[in-house]
This record gives sequence, structure tokens and C-alpha cells, in this order.
Amino acid sequence: MSMEADGFSIRLLDEAKRFLEKAEVASGDEQDACLHAALIVGFSALESHLNGIAEELSSRTNTDLLHKAILLEKDIKIENGVWNLGKDKFYRLEDRIAFLAAEYSGKAPSAFTWWSSLRDGMKVRNSLVHPRDAIVLKLSDVQRFLGAIVEALNDIYLGVFKKGHPSFNRGLQSTMSF
Repeated sequence: MSMEADGFSIRLLDEAKRFLEKAEVASGDEQDACLHAALIVGFSALESHLNGIAEELSSRTNTDLLHKAILLEKDIKIENGVWNLGKDKFYRLEDRIAFLAAEYSGKAPSAFTWWSSLRDGMKVRNSLVHPRDAIVLKLSDVQRFLGAIVEALNDIYLGVFKKGHPSFNRGLQSTMSF
């Protein structure tokens, strides 16, 4: 993971936490907007972290082609009798997380306490990104979803890097003041 990409991923997570803090003291339309922002930016932070982790893992010399394909979201094709990475092949977010959890932590994702809340958050995020109906978010739900993101990142970092996520101990507390 490049330092710049790593910093951006951490910044996105901190922004999501700040939007949540702003939602806690707001009401009405302002609270709704802050909850929407917290949820969307929180999942952007999660995906940014996963992409950085995937880049790091795929560059390791012992990473086989199948793992690289999943990590880098590529298809596998045969060219001139040799297996290679092909076109983009996007995996669902929950499948990428499940792969990292199983492969690097040695546990099924359902063994983690955050898994159910994270999946619930993904469904709500998808409903907000691809709305068919009006979405009403509750503060407590967004707190639960962001908490699941923070816990998931920490467990994935522990599995992959053998150390926790740098901002895990702050929980949902942001360092930003906008």
C-alpha cells in the first residue's frame, strides 16, 4: 500500500466518522445529509482500504495467480498456453471481505461479530446509492454500520499485517474538526 493511498483511505474513514459526529448534534435535513455522507464515505473508506490491501498482497512474490485475480479483481485467461490475468472482473464487496477473512485470518466471515452489521450496512448503502424508494437512516444504524467497518478493518489488518488498523483504538471518534 503506498503511503499516499494509505493516508487517503485513513482520511476517508476519518471523514465518515466526522460526518457521524456532526449528525449526532444535528437534526432534520442536516442530520439526514450527515448520515448519508457518513454511510457513503464510510463504505468508500472500506473499499479504499481493501484496494490498498489487495495491491500490497498481490505484489508479494508468494501470491499465486488465483489469489492475484481475486485481489486485483481480474479474470483469468489462457494466452499462448499460459495462464494470465485478463479483463476486469468485479467481485461483490462482501465476497472480497470474505476472501480476506478466510484466507488471512483463517475464519469464515460469519465468525466475526461485525459481519452481520456490515452486511446490513452494505444493503442500506446499496439502497442509498441505487435508490428506488426514499431512504430513512437512523443515527443508531449508521453508528452500528461504521462501527462494523472499523472492526472489520481492524480484523483484516490483524490477519494480513499481524497488527491492527492504525485508528482502531479511536473507535468512531474523528480527529477532524470541519
